[in-house]
Amino acid sequence: MLTSEYTRPLVGRPYYSNEGIIKVYDRSNRDYYVGEVIFERFDEQNFQYVFKPYWNCIDQIPNGLFQGIPGINMDIRREAYYRVNMTPTFISMRTPSESRENVRELMASVGLDYYDRFEWLLRSEMRCGDDNLLVVRKPRDIQRIRGWENIRNRHLHPNDVVEINSLADMQSSNARLVEDMFRLLQSGVQIYIISEDRYLGYDERRTMLYLLRNMLECIDRNNRLRREEGIEEAKRNGRYAGRKPIELDDQLLKQVAIAFLNNRISEQEAMQRLGIGSRSTFYRKIRAFR
Repeated sequence: MLTSEYTRPLVGRPYYSNEGIIKVYDRSNRDYYVGEVIFERFDEQNFQYVFKPYWNCIDQIPNGLFQGIPGINMDIRREAYYRVNMTPTFISMRTPSESRENVRELMASVGLDYYDRFEWLLRSEMRCGDDNLLVVRKPRDIQRIRGWENIRNRHLHPNDVVEINSLADMQSSNARLVEDMFRLLQSGVQIYIISEDRYLGYDERRTMLYLLRNMLECIDRNNRLRREEGIEEAKRNGRYAGRKPIELDDQLLKQVAIAFLNNRISEQEAMQRLGIGSRSTFYRKIRAFR
């Protein structure tokens, strides 16, 4: 159990700060926002990490997907958790330590000529094989975006504002647009309705999230059924040979798996080296190697 020495926040204003957003991914690679992590340095000896859960977002995540932030007791539902003058488990399990043999090469791989494990994490967007969490850089400035269709490829957070003309703007049966609307609501971003001069309320957001999640599940189910029907038809016509397993050179798999498991390369780089596009296939190969 950590003592107050490691959990009592430092007093004063940090001279350096860096911020990231923590996301969790489901099997369809949809991202859910769970909080932010901040690194602050006060002088050469004193620093702290601050974890701030997005409780409103967490409460809307499907059951069983989010298991918590490693090393943080989320049962007590604090607004902020502090780790002072120590590297928390969440950071150490997905970043290289300063004593690591190839640490200079790892820093250089993301354009750093000095040691900064938190900045390395943000630049590499490293995923840990033990969970489905990812840290991305939090934008420095609050984003004010006109129209929910402009949110793609943005890292949103609850301080951002998206303006829409009316709730009618958020009606669609298009699968991609439903995905965008779901992501917008789940990010916790504030939604300003111009025609009504108000922000979308919490209960409205919760109801819409529930409906959109059900729509996405129906879309996924229908797509899966169409694939299965296509396979059955191909079998009846003698055209289906089954999905061929990806053949990998054993030596290449060994090299890449060792490098990935030792955090020398990122998940993305490992998949690129192996020529694998599916995360599930990638981790199946890694488990087989182990």
